[in-house]
Amino acid sequence: MKYLVGLLSLISSLLAYSEIQITTIDSWRIVNAGEHTLLVNKFSENPDSKNGFLFQMSRPHCLCEEPTFVMYSPEDEDFVRPSEDTRLNGELRVDFKKWKEVELEVFLALEERNQNIIRLRGTFPSLRDANIIQLDSIYGSDTWVLKHIGHAMEQATKLCESFIPYEEPEVKETKGKKV
Repeated sequence: MKYLVGLLSLISSLLAYSEIQITTIDSWRIVNAGEHTLLVNKFSENPDSKNGFLFQMSRPHCLCEEPTFVMYSPEDEDFVRPSEDTRLNGELRVDFKKWKEVELEVFLALEERNQNIIRLRGTFPSLRDANIIQLDSIYGSDTWVLKHIGHAMEQATKLCESFIPYEEPEVKETKGKKV
């Protein structure tokens, strides 16, 4: 009987995890991106833009990490879309303070969607208490209102920590390489 109850609670926990898609009252979206990762995102304030800002939270540590931007290619005919692993320069401004040159890396280039996923690399201004960030890059200029990012981080941390106990994924070996 104990095993049946344990199995049922495990299944119900997995089902609850697979359907996480929350939009907070601050307009932050928290969605699962696999068994061990949550994505917390916010869309640009620019009316003509579909670009987004996000960070991820992965188990077992449940830390907010990888500040990332989803950037659509501009409709300019002369625009040459960067390929994956390309390093770019941009400028980032937090809360209307001084612009800071930042390094961006094209993490993923999705051809079918005409968008790139770019990540901040190196040093950049802290985003933890940011209210507004502005990014100028080859993709154009975008603004994100990140007010209450701390609350979104707390909520995502609670969600991340509330799931069933973490079990390290199995490491598979294929032709001498760990996968």
